[in-house]
Amino acid sequence: MKKILIAALLVVLLVCVGAAGCIGSEPIVGNWVISGTDVPVVFNGDGTGTLTISSFIGNTTVPLTWTKVADKSYKVTGTNAAFSAGTYNLSADNKALISVSTGITVFVKQT
Repeated sequence: MKKILIAALLVVLLVCVGAAGCIGSEPIVGNWVISGTDVPVVFNGDGTGTLTISSFIGNTTVPLTWTKVADKSYKVTGTNAAFSAGTYNLSADNKALISVSTGITVFVKQT
């Protein structure tokens, strides 16, 4: 009986830890596009991401990294000259990332 109780408690603990990870996810995580284009950008929960550029010669995937610098503010860095680093603020509705330096919406979140 004691083993069943311990096993049940472990299952409940694992479910709680898993749910906490989902609840605490950053709003930047998900699928985005560069504003005014269909260029896909993905921000992963581990601080990485990708930007994929398609052309007639094929696809180029640019690895990205992102870090949270303040509430609703993120620094995004590309590992390729095709994308330069920048700091972006998340809009109030969490659907746009706006460049701090220019004030222009750069990324739009996909639903």
